[in-house]
Amino acid sequence: MSDNGGILKWRFDVSTFRLIGRELITDRITALFELVKNCYDANSQSVEVVFENITPVIYKNIDGNDIIGPNPKCKILIKDNGYGMNIDDVRDKWMVIGTSSKRKNPISPAPYNRKCVGEKGIGRFAVDKLGDHVNIITKKINTNEWLNVNIDWTEYQRRQEVDEIILFTDIENRFSFIEGNPQDCGTILEISQIREIWTKEDVLRFSKEASRIVSPYITLTPGFNISITAAELDIRAKPIVPEKISSSTLDLSITFNKQNKTQETLIFNEQKHTINKKEIPIKKFGGISLKIFYFDENARRNYNRIYKGDQNKIDGLKIYRDGIITTPFAEAEADQNKKRDILGIDKRLWQDLFNKVSSREIIGHLDITKDENPLIIDATNRQDFIDNEEYKSLKEFIIEQLTAIEKYKIYRRELRKSNVRIEFEKALQDTDLFTESLKLIIKENPLLEPVLQPAVEQAEKTSSSVKKAEKIYQEAEKEFIRKENIYLSLMSLQQYAANLAHAVRTSLSKVKGGAEFFYKRYPNLLLEDYFIKYSKSIYLEMKTLNKVIDFMLSYAKSDLEFEDLEMNQLIKEILNSNEVTFETEGIETVVEVKDKFVIHCNKQFFIDILQNLIANSVKALKNKPYKIIKCTAYIESDKFVIFFSDNGCGIPVDKRDRVMELYYTTTADEGGAGLGLYIAKTRIESLKGAISIIESEFGDFGTTFKIEFPLKN
Repeated sequence: MSDNGGILKWRFDVSTFRLIGRELITDRITALFELVKNCYDANSQSVEVVFENITPVIYKNIDGNDIIGPNPKCKILIKDNGYGMNIDDVRDKWMVIGTSSKRKNPISPAPYNRKCVGEKGIGRFAVDKLGDHVNIITKKINTNEWLNVNIDWTEYQRRQEVDEIILFTDIENRFSFIEGNPQDCGTILEISQIREIWTKEDVLRFSKEASRIVSPYITLTPGFNISITAAELDIRAKPIVPEKISSSTLDLSITFNKQNKTQETLIFNEQKHTINKKEIPIKKFGGISLKIFYFDENARRNYNRIYKGDQNKIDGLKIYRDGIITTPFAEAEADQNKKRDILGIDKRLWQDLFNKVSSREIIGHLDITKDENPLIIDATNRQDFIDNEEYKSLKEFIIEQLTAIEKYKIYRRELRKSNVRIEFEKALQDTDLFTESLKLIIKENPLLEPVLQPAVEQAEKTSSSVKKAEKIYQEAEKEFIRKENIYLSLMSLQQYAANLAHAVRTSLSKVKGGAEFFYKRYPNLLLEDYFIKYSKSIYLEMKTLNKVIDFMLSYAKSDLEFEDLEMNQLIKEILNSNEVTFETEGIETVVEVKDKFVIHCNKQFFIDILQNLIANSVKALKNKPYKIIKCTAYIESDKFVIFFSDNGCGIPVDKRDRVMELYYTTTADEGGAGLGLYIAKTRIESLKGAISIIESEFGDFGTTFKIEFPLKN
C-alpha cells in the first residue's frame, strides 16, 4: 500500500432526492406552501394554485382488486407572473442543491426589492412530496420561448434500486423549448402523478394557510395575491386577502427603538389594573414588533359570529419575517394538520387551565426582520426554528407578554366574582331596609297593619331567599375552586338516568325472553337447536349488558384521573395499538396529526372514542378488497378537530341521524350491538364536544366522522 496521500470528494447517492424532498418536508400542505413562497421571491404579484382531475378513482391493482386512489390525470399547477428563469437560471440555480444565490443577493430585483424568503436552496424539492413528475415551464420577459424542463422522480427511484452506485448528479432531466409571446413571463410548476388523494377539506386547509402568507399589518407594494381553483370541488379562483382584526377585548402592540437600543414590553399595573408598556434593553434576539389581540369569552363569541366560515380564526400567534410568514403554520394548523405549539403557549395550560392564556384566546402577529433578528432561523424542515439561545429567549419574551394579559384576565375574573358578592350584599341591605321601613310605618300607623303586613312577610321571605342564595353562591364558588382543574361536564341527570334505564331494560328484556324459553321448554331434544341459539343470545346479551354497566359506572367514579395528554401522540398511540388488527384485516392506515399541544383531561375517554370508531370501521370494511382508515387532526379556531374516515360500506343518508342512538346498528351481521358509536358520542359530549357524519373524504365510498372539542377556558 502506498504511503502517498490523495484527495477525496463528497458524492451524493441518488437517494438524496428523497432525503431532501418527501422525507424532510413532513406534509403536503407545507410542501405546497413552500412552492408558493418561492413565487414571492420571484417578484410575482399573483399566484394561482390549480387542482385538476382531483376526484379519486377506482382502478385495479396487479391482483385484480379494486383500489381507490388519486386520479392518474390529477395535476397540481402553481402559476406565477414573476420574472421567470432561463436555461442558465434553471441549470445553475434551480437545479443546484443549497444554491447560495439568495444568500448573496437577499433582495429581489427592482422595482420590487423584496427581502427573499428562501435561502437554503432546498424548498424546490417540495415538488417531490407532491407527485412523481414535474414540468417546469418558465420564461423571462422579452424572450421568444418558454423553457420546459421535465423531472421524473420515478427515474431517481428506479436508479436507486440497482446495485451499482448511481450518483444524484448523474440522472439526466430533459428540457425543450416552446414558442411564446415576448411580453409574457413567469413560471408554471405542473406536478403530476400525484401521490395522495386531496379531499375538499385538504384544499380548504391549504387555502386557509395561504391567507396567512402576508401579514395583514404590512402593505406590500406591489402586492402578492394568491388564488386557488379546484373546479371539481366547486372551489373557484378568488384572491385570498387577509382581513384585519376587530372586536377584541384587548388590542395591544409593542415595538422597539433601534437608535436607543430599547424594546417595549407589556406589564400589568397592579394599582390601576391596566396593561401598560415599559422600555427595556433590546434582548439578544434583536428588536421585534408585536401586535396581539386578546378575546374573552364574550369577545370570542362575537368574533366567531362575525367571521363565521371566514379565513380569520382565533388561533394563536404567527411570526412574520419582513412581512411574510416564517414557518408556514407557525401557531396555526398543521398537517393541516395543523397546529404546532412551537412557542409552548398551550403547553402551559396544565399549570393553570383557567387562568393561563391559550392560543384559542389570542391572535398575534410578531414581526421580525433578517436585519434585526439574523439568528432567528427557520429549521430546514420548516416546522420550527433552530433551537439556539436567541430563539429560546424570544419564546420566553413572548410568554412574558402573555403573562401580563393573564394578570389582567385574573383581575377581571375576580372583579366579576366581587361584583356578584356586592350585588348580593346590596340586595340584602335593600330588602332589610325595605322591611324595617314597613315595620316603622305600621308602628306609627297601626291601622295600616292589615294592608302592609303581607308586604312585610313577603319582604322577609325575599330577604331569607337572598341570604340562602348568597350562601349557595359561596358554597358553589368553593366547590368550583376545588374542582377547577377538572375540565369535564357530565350528561344531565335526567338524560343519564333515562339512558341507563333504557340500556338495562332492553338487555334484561332479551335475557328474560331467552331464559323464559329455557324455563318452560327445557329439556326437549326436538328444540335443541333453539336452546343453543338462545343460550348464545343470552351470553352475548349479558356481555353487552356488562359493557353498558361498565360504561355507565365510569361516570360515577369519584376518582377520575386527569393528566396532561399530548393529543398527537395519544392518537397515534391508540392507532398503533391496533396494528395487529389492521395487518390481519389488510387495512391501510393514514394518520396526519402533526400538532403538538397538551390538554388536561381523562385519558380513557379519548381511548374509548377512538377504539369504538376503529371497531366500527373494521366492521364496515369487512367486504372491501382495498381498505383505508384515515385519521386527521388539527386546530381550527377554538376547537380541536378530528376527521376519522374509512372507505367501507358507508352509512346511508337516511340512517345517519340514528346510528349513534343506543342499540341502533347497521352492522348486526358483523356482531354490531349498537353501542360503539353511542359510547363514542356520549364520551365526546361529556367533554363538551360534538360528533357528526359529514360527506365522506373518499367521495361515494365510506364514512367520515367529524369530531370537535372546544379548547377554551
